[in-house]
This record gives sequence, structure tokens and C-alpha cells, in this order.
Amino acid sequence: NVFPGVLGRVCTRPCEDRCRHQWTNTNGPVTICHLKREAADRKTTPAGPLAHWFADSGKHVAVIGAGPAGLTAVRELRRYGHEVSLFERHGKLGGMMRLGIPVFRLPRRVIDEECQAIVADGVDVRLGEDVDAARVDALLTAHDAVLLATGTMRVNGLGLSGVDEGGALSGLEFMRRYNLGGKPPVTGPVVVVGGGFTAVDCVRTARRLLGLGGGDVRVMYRRTEAHMAADHHELEQIREEDIAIETLVSPVAVTLDQGRVVSVTFQRNALGADVASGKPAITPIEGSEFEQPCGTLIVAIGQSWDDRLLPAGVERASNCGTNREGLFVAGDFNTGATDVIHAVADGKAAAAAIDSSLMGGERKRPLVTIALEESGETGRLRDHDLVLPAPMRTRPVAARINRREVDLGFGTPAVEPNALRCYFCNHKYEIDQDLCIHCDWCIRVAPRDCIKRVTRLFRDEDGAPLNQIETDRPHEATYIWIDSDQCIRCGNCLRVCPTGAISCRKSERKDLPTSIEG
Repeated sequence: NVFPGVLGRVCTRPCEDRCRHQWTNTNGPVTICHLKREAADRKTTPAGPLAHWFADSGKHVAVIGAGPAGLTAVRELRRYGHEVSLFERHGKLGGMMRLGIPVFRLPRRVIDEECQAIVADGVDVRLGEDVDAARVDALLTAHDAVLLATGTMRVNGLGLSGVDEGGALSGLEFMRRYNLGGKPPVTGPVVVVGGGFTAVDCVRTARRLLGLGGGDVRVMYRRTEAHMAADHHELEQIREEDIAIETLVSPVAVTLDQGRVVSVTFQRNALGADVASGKPAITPIEGSEFEQPCGTLIVAIGQSWDDRLLPAGVERASNCGTNREGLFVAGDFNTGATDVIHAVADGKAAAAAIDSSLMGGERKRPLVTIALEESGETGRLRDHDLVLPAPMRTRPVAARINRREVDLGFGTPAVEPNALRCYFCNHKYEIDQDLCIHCDWCIRVAPRDCIKRVTRLFRDEDGAPLNQIETDRPHEATYIWIDSDQCIRCGNCLRVCPTGAISCRKSERKDLPTSIEG
């Protein structure tokens, strides 16, 4: 994990949607994100560079942009054995982790430590370097490859007269000023337009600048709360901090007084059928306009690429590449605006693509190993399914109106119960049908309906089970089968089997160096 302390706080947690606890409806997923934070915060040695996969290659790569994608690529490129020069326009590393995410969600000491662990691996760091298209051309001449990872820095406007000409702050600029230690001028009522990560951070920051009871703060979003970036936990925090959430509204006009916004006219929306993006279409409701008083308007409806950084004629291509030899793209500059975890993934993909280009082929491939677990014991019990996951501790609302972190971690007593809920999905109990005598003892001790008498099992092209025909009659059973989707890895079946027909195998995924020839 490139940024365990950072992602343990701000990750959008796509892995938790895949957690098997979500399938079995037992108190939600394992809190994977928060447990990463606990592991990072409780480590006993400082973070530092990782071992290299390969010896020095003699190749030199320039990486432009020290955000999550750029820094991830730097770490990986060094492990591949390449020299790296890192160019960053600002005076500190971190990119949008530092400039876009407020300090009360992500302490700067965490960013500093994890960025330093990357660049301490012999990286040539150039801060305060503002690179343009001409400089990219020059860097391509002086280096074996160049990676552009500058994010999406061009803010999207509302397209309303008076707003985009300076009557409003962009969410990106508002957060940048705050995160650099300043106090952006804020006058209530504060209206933030948008429903993404930046909009959510803006309303919470505005509340801290105004203070509790210091004026109305609200976020206005064109769809519903279900489509906002904030999860349930953060939506609760927003309301606790006396911030209003108004949905199904779109701005259609603003009223200015001497160049300042004094009100915004909104129109209510209805949602239509889902569209290709996965979000429903919006239909304005005629005659539903209303006026919202506004002292400060912050527009946070996303950012897009600033392609002026690309040399003339250069276009993005597949696999983090471009149509210019040696020039690569990563993170939001490649995919469009996403989040930290997806930027990290794209940074890794870009580093792999660069290494393959420089060295003439793929030198590192994932390998899944499957090994017999001698004891077959995981330490897990059925009782662990009944444990309620302890909630994240948070700072009291009255003490939040400052830059101090709101989420405080689990605390020692809550860590183990949260971790022990894990199903150990990389362990699989299997029955050797040649040794099985159909005594049914394993079925009797199974705490859930996870061991079945089966007459026929249907598999997909990869051999994974798709469906089965079950029977309650022992004489009709072709064999006894363990349904891994329902198994809780308690080991009861293995311990009770009289013939030793049941074994446990553990799979692990590793990235291993391999020869280019295969």
C-alpha cells in the first residue's frame, strides 16, 4: 500500500463493497479502510523505501506532478531500478492530498511521512518547477521517458453570467487557500453547488471558518444524497455540524450587487431513468424556481484536464500512453477526476507501462500461489459473526471548529473485534471425494448452510462453481461439497472428519520479477 495512513482516512473503499460480509448481511463489511489506518498509525518503525525488484537500469524518467498518481509511479519506477526526477509546481509534495483534502480529515504529518518514504529512495525532487508544453518537449529529449501526472486542474464553471467572471469562488481554489493555512473570505449564508468530494469538503470547511451558529451553510446538489460522494458516516457529520443538505436542485441564475453574489435562483429537478454513467438523468420541473440568499457562493462541480501541458499533436492512448514515444500519462490527467485510490492504481499501471517500454517487455507479473495449510486453523469462530463492529470514534461537535482531525481511530479495545470479523477468504476448505465416506459429520457441525449434498455442480469456463443441484437424500448425493461463499472458515468440518478427507488451502497473490522471454 503506497499511502496506508492517507488511504486509511480518505479512501472511497471500493474493496468493502466486495467484502463477503456484504453478501451475507452480517452487520456490514469488514472495516478494511479504518483497519489500514490503525496499522499505519500503530507501526513501531518509521515508513521508508521498499526493496527494489531489479538492479539499476541506467534509464532516467521524469515525473511531472507530485500527487498520489505521480508519487506512486515514482515509488514503482525506483523499484524497477530506474533513476527518477520529480517535478512539482508547489513547494510541498502531495498534490490534491495536500491541497484538496482538508486537514481535519487528513493530518499533514501523515502526508509528509508517506511522501518522504517515497522520495527518500534516491529521488531527485524539484519543487517550485512549473512545467509547460515546451518544457515537456525538453524533458523528453533529456530523459528516456516522461510521465505527466498533473491531475485535473481546470475547474468546471456553471455557465451563468456573473458567476464564472469572478462572482464566486471555485471549490478547488477555496480548499487550496484553506489548506495552505489561510482563511478564505467567507460571509454567510454560504452556498456550495455540487455533490462530489470537493463540495462536501467545502461546506465542512466553510462551517469551520464561520463557526457554529456563525451563519447558514448549505450544499445544493442536482441529484439525491445517494449520488453524493459522501458516505453515510460523513453525511451524519455534515448534519451534526449544522450544515443543510438540499438535493434535486440546479442553479439557473444569480443576482449580483456591486459584483458580489447576493442570491442564487435554483430550479427543482426530477430524476429520470439511469443513463450510461450509472447516474439518472435530470429533468427540470417547470415553475419550481426559488431564490436562495447567498453571501458566499462556492462552485464545486468538478475539474477537467488542462491539455495545454501536452505538446502539439499529442493525444492520450491506451495503457497510460500517448501517441508520442516516451510520453506517458497517469492518474486524473489520464482518466479524468477520480479519487486517491484510483489515482494510486493508475500510477502503478503507468510505471509498469513505462518499464515495459524502456526494457523491451514485461518484467514483473502477478503470481497466485496455493499451498496446503498444515493445521487448517484460522482461529475464527461462528461467534465472530455476531460481533457488532465498533464505530469510529469522533471528536465532539463543539470541539471541531478548528483544524484538528475529526475521526480519531478505533482505539485499542475496538481494533481486534473489527479485525476478527474477517472471513479469511483466501483460505478454502476442500473435500477429497476419494476419501469422503458420506458420514455427514461435517454437515452436522457446520454452523451455517455451507456444506451440501450435491447431485450435480455447474462451473464456468474457469472452473469456478456457478450453481448446484442439492439433495436431502444421502443415496442421491454424488458428493459432499463445501460452498466457499457461505463458509466462515471456522474449521469445524476439518476437525471432525474421521478420514482426513478435508483440507485447507491458502492462496496468496505476489508480484514477482520474471524474465522478458517468459
